[in-house]
Amino acid sequence: METDEAPKQKKAPYKSKRYFLSSLNTYFGYQLIQQLRNDIEHPEDPNLIVGTTILQSQYPLHPAVRKVIDPSKMSFLQKVILDSDVIVYDLNTCDHSECEYAIKTLKLGTYDQEKILILVSSVMAWSATDPKEKKAGEEEDDAGYPPESGEEEGKPQDDGEDAPPKKEYTRFNESDYPKRKALPEFESLCSLESLCLSINRPNLRTFILCAGILYGMGEDHFYTKFKGAWLQNTITFYNKNKVPCIHVKDLALFVQKLVEKPVNQKYIFAIDHNQNPSHKAIIDSISKGVGNQKIQQSDVAIPEFKIDLRMKPTKVFDAFLEEQGDQGDEEQAVDKFTFNWWCKEGIRANIAKIRQEFVDYHNLKPIRIAITGPPGIGKSTIANQISTYFSIPHITIKELIQEYLNQTSEEVEQLKTNLEENRAQLIEEARAQYDIQREKRKQLKQPYIPFDDSKIEARLTDEQLITIYKWRLMQNDCQNRGFILDNYPKTHAQAKQLFYNNEGEGEEQKSTLNKLILPEHFIVLAGSDEQIIDRIKFSKTHKYEEETLLKRLKNYKVLNTKKGYTILFDFYKELKVDICEISVFNKQTNIQDTCRSFIERNGKYQNYKQIEQDLEESRLNEKKEQLLKQSEQNQKLKELRDKKEDELWKIQEEEYRIKQEHSVNYEKELLDSRSLPLRQYLSDNVVPFITEGLVEIVKQNPENVIDFLSEFLFKRSLQVRFPDPKLYFENSE
Repeated sequence: METDEAPKQKKAPYKSKRYFLSSLNTYFGYQLIQQLRNDIEHPEDPNLIVGTTILQSQYPLHPAVRKVIDPSKMSFLQKVILDSDVIVYDLNTCDHSECEYAIKTLKLGTYDQEKILILVSSVMAWSATDPKEKKAGEEEDDAGYPPESGEEEGKPQDDGEDAPPKKEYTRFNESDYPKRKALPEFESLCSLESLCLSINRPNLRTFILCAGILYGMGEDHFYTKFKGAWLQNTITFYNKNKVPCIHVKDLALFVQKLVEKPVNQKYIFAIDHNQNPSHKAIIDSISKGVGNQKIQQSDVAIPEFKIDLRMKPTKVFDAFLEEQGDQGDEEQAVDKFTFNWWCKEGIRANIAKIRQEFVDYHNLKPIRIAITGPPGIGKSTIANQISTYFSIPHITIKELIQEYLNQTSEEVEQLKTNLEENRAQLIEEARAQYDIQREKRKQLKQPYIPFDDSKIEARLTDEQLITIYKWRLMQNDCQNRGFILDNYPKTHAQAKQLFYNNEGEGEEQKSTLNKLILPEHFIVLAGSDEQIIDRIKFSKTHKYEEETLLKRLKNYKVLNTKKGYTILFDFYKELKVDICEISVFNKQTNIQDTCRSFIERNGKYQNYKQIEQDLEESRLNEKKEQLLKQSEQNQKLKELRDKKEDELWKIQEEEYRIKQEHSVNYEKELLDSRSLPLRQYLSDNVVPFITEGLVEIVKQNPENVIDFLSEFLFKRSLQVRFPDPKLYFENSE
């Protein structure tokens, strides 16, 4: 029998993709890889992820990365890009010259398979764009931003009959991208966007994701704001300027969905749907959700926080969602398309989630401690030391009550009224007792004592006190860093009321444990009554009368000794809270070190106070290493200096030798020059006669040559008149 039912479409076969990503080891890069990886779903044929990295990054390289490409090897980079199915460049962190090369490679290169090029840009490409004026009769196609401080957006204020009408502004659409202008330091974003948009190839799909300022997952731009709020500092905002933002996971999701369902629109606003993205509102939400709810305006801010842009979130994926909604039965839907926002409504609506991400990413685990012990044993002193060391709030009953009463709320005002009425009643009862005692003293003729009600204080009920404690433990500083409860709760019943929340009424009432305020460490201080009394006697800060102290010690023993009912110790033991009992008066015990070791038994806690201490230790170690390196360097320099001195000494010796040689030669030349007149005189007047005498000797061949020559020269000298030798020397001069 024939039916009109359409045949079910077969699901498209899976095919892995080859991704090339820039800036793998960055804040956004890590989250993008986490979004694109599918090695768990498809271990046999996962997506292949390769790309380039940046230098000096504090973020690790994701383990799903198959290979890191060296961008300096241009020919290999070109080959990898042309072999990839999807190419993603983060313009906020990548090398822009590398990105330009990649775009031109895809624009002019040779390839047949279809490719997708996605540039993740930033709203900073619009940082110098003038506001978009609203045209007459133009209406928003969806809700605009809500007014702030009692002002209606888009409507001029009534400043008088003669006041000129104020300009009305509307939000930018993605089709307005040709109007964008950037500050000088961000102009390269616009240039690369334009280059990408100029590509017109049938087998290349190009997209520009104009991303808002990123937040979430440990933070990047907002890190200092979250850290300041976590430390309970006053954080600053720039103004009420609109700052479009997006969670880093949602931006990664945008990239994934563009690959999954390429749209026909090239320029896309990747921003969340925050209805009031003013910088003041964002900072206020961070302060309220993480900090002490204190903010103040400041003219100092990074460029990303100074922009003022009204932008409409994109609707490019709405058509896929609507089309899928028309398919009816989910079982008939093929390759079901979903867009599961992580923080669609922005920071303000998701501050609790973002705060937890910040805490988890930076491993900022709170330290929750309770300490108890008999009166006078030193609980507050030890608790204060622990509080100072771990930088956590030290909560005492007296200070807590005063802090709560300083708040301004209907509950606090009602409590103040109840306390005043209670105190008035106590004063009235004390006045009645005073009158009775005064009559007795009068009859006994004892001295008159005036009535003093200054020491009469109204006491809170357990319910009221527990309400105050719950309020305090849920404050941001306690949730961020933890706390140390000083001697409260004191009983099993108080602990159960404090750490359990009652939900429902009557028989349907249920009690659930509030793990956000339950201590993880319970410290019990112990000591004998005699030791405590001796301690108090010599104490400068605690002054108790012995009778009062003994009464309080007895009461403590009653509340903490099993006599057929459960005690405080049992409460923590039942919940498997780790308990440490310390004998305070054991001289071999260092109480503070014992407490620290107990609290850090499972590992050292990390908060910014501890991190700063670790950094200080690291700084000192680095300084020692630097001094050691400096010493080694100095030794090397000394050796080098000695070597140079030896070489210099050798050079000086060689120079001295050469100088000596020159001196000897000079003296020789000088001597030769001085002997020249004498040699000339001899040559002119002596040598000819000696030559003549030698010739005569040869002719005559005398028996005694010497005598013959001597006699010849003597006779010849008498015959010739020789010139005066001084004349030769005078002529030479």
